[in-house]
Amino acid sequence: MRCSFSGRSLMFGAALIVGAGAIAPAALAEKTLLRVRLDGAFAEAPNPNAELMKLFGEESNTHHSWLKLIDKATADSKISGMILIVENPAVGLAQTEEMIRALKKFRAAGKKIHAFIDGASNAEYALASAADDITLVPYGQLDTMGLHVELMFYKGLFDKIGVNAQMLHCGAYKSALEPYTRTEPSKEAAENVNWLLDGIYNRWVAIIAENRKLTVDKVQAAVDSAPIPADAALQQGLIDHIAGWADFKQRIQKEYGKDVVIKKRYAPTDALKMDFDNPFAIFTMIQEAMEKASKPLPPGVGLVYVAGAIVDGRAVDSPFSGQMAAGTNIRAALDAARLDETIKAVVLRVDLPGGSAMASDIIWDAATRCAAEKPLIVSMGSVAGSGGYYVAIPGDTIFAEESTITGSIGVVGGKLCLKGLMEEKLGITVTEFNRGKHAGMFAMAEPWSESDMKEMQGYLDRIYDQFKGRVTQSRGKKIKGDLESLAGGRVYTGRQALEKGLIDEIGGLSDAIALAAKKAGLQADCDVRVLPRAPDFGDILKKLAGEETTDEWEFGPNKPAAVAWPTVALHGSASDLASSPLLQAMLPLLQSFAPEQAQVIRRDLSVLSILQAERAACFMPLPLILR
Repeated sequence: MRCSFSGRSLMFGAALIVGAGAIAPAALAEKTLLRVRLDGAFAEAPNPNAELMKLFGEESNTHHSWLKLIDKATADSKISGMILIVENPAVGLAQTEEMIRALKKFRAAGKKIHAFIDGASNAEYALASAADDITLVPYGQLDTMGLHVELMFYKGLFDKIGVNAQMLHCGAYKSALEPYTRTEPSKEAAENVNWLLDGIYNRWVAIIAENRKLTVDKVQAAVDSAPIPADAALQQGLIDHIAGWADFKQRIQKEYGKDVVIKKRYAPTDALKMDFDNPFAIFTMIQEAMEKASKPLPPGVGLVYVAGAIVDGRAVDSPFSGQMAAGTNIRAALDAARLDETIKAVVLRVDLPGGSAMASDIIWDAATRCAAEKPLIVSMGSVAGSGGYYVAIPGDTIFAEESTITGSIGVVGGKLCLKGLMEEKLGITVTEFNRGKHAGMFAMAEPWSESDMKEMQGYLDRIYDQFKGRVTQSRGKKIKGDLESLAGGRVYTGRQALEKGLIDEIGGLSDAIALAAKKAGLQADCDVRVLPRAPDFGDILKKLAGEETTDEWEFGPNKPAAVAWPTVALHGSASDLASSPLLQAMLPLLQSFAPEQAQVIRRDLSVLSILQAERAACFMPLPLILR
């Protein structure tokens, strides 16, 4: 599903870039404005090389790190305000909601925010609306046309090439595999989409109305009149100024003084510095890094990310897989957090549409064990459905934004039958030899027999019953009403999920961390450590020297958090897809001019890959990509 929020290509997923060039504290003028640029892609989980980047004063651009930056600026008496340049951020609506709260907190501290835009689509404008004033360039326009949804279906393609998709599901609303078997959505799938869009649209309109002090009716009328040229946007109260960058700068200097300092970067206070004029500085820096790593860590909160697609085994690295939530890695991270005496509480940040049923249960088990010993708080991102909901339910408290997409309790399974493609299109014949009644059940040459189909449906039903049992075990009496009426693949916004007892609180990652610290008896500004720990200089030097390093299969409580060393691999038939010269050439090209379609295709390849390897999965009912 591709949901377009405007004429510009914009994904509700996020990136926030603060320019380079730190200014020494001694040079700060009386009036200092923090310049924040919102542009580009944004990942939930940190870069695996985050620790190495810190050595050079570079922070990993994560949702959490930018919330911390704004919070730091809010408390900094030397910062008088903010220049917010909104370009083309790929930011999820749930992340947008939390970012807006952080910006409002900045303003509540008596600091103004001045937004500058060349134009804006839905998410861009929602972010800009959190400012005290918005400046739009002459001849710019607001492309706030509302929600647009496109669903991609492959049955027509499969019919042409002789591929038969045999897909099963548990729950009438569990439509994750419909793209392979239909040319249009089922009645239940369409119903799912419509109630989600109603909730997301109403929340988006409400955000703009509240921020701009307009009525909901006026905002809806503006949406229906979009695209909106600059003069009309000014007349409707959607912006405050029409001016180019030069005039914008003059107005800022007039308000704050010509000597106003624009601070383009907050350098991390604990970053190690390198003197590039000293050829031996690298050795000093390595020594400092090793000394820092050997120091005992203070009590703090562990932060474990479950982002991407849930897969069994260890993390893999592939242009087709994208970011992965590998069951083995996350289990190790949760076990490490549970056994680490310096970690007093754990926050699980979930942002994904599901994946492997087996890996989901592995993560659920590790999270349940962790919650039995320490406070475990869950924070849902833009999407935490199906397997994403499965792994979230052990949390003492589950936070979600109003626009978070969650629920989708259900299971799917299936396979592609390539007999028609092989024989009729390619002229390749296959002869099979089996020992065992169901030995060839998942062979891709022949379709399922009636007996195979019955056996597979029974397998999925057992997993579905297990899924519902886990929800009952973890959520208990918090669920409002009959669980079956809430399951079956039905999807909800965070607000709807709260009303049904599927989550506990409306809030974001910052709220989850604050509650975890409170439950653990820690200060609000306590140390927050990401697990699994990213490799640092010491790990890399040990690995290069052939020394034994920690992995995801350690024994005992004294081992440090697992270090993630991704390998290059793909499951089953997806490896053949990945090696196809046609696809290798097509996806980068498609990414350049149709990134939304490329992401859908990449996601659908991931679904087929997991099904081929594991037979059953917990995916969202539709490939939801909100733009």
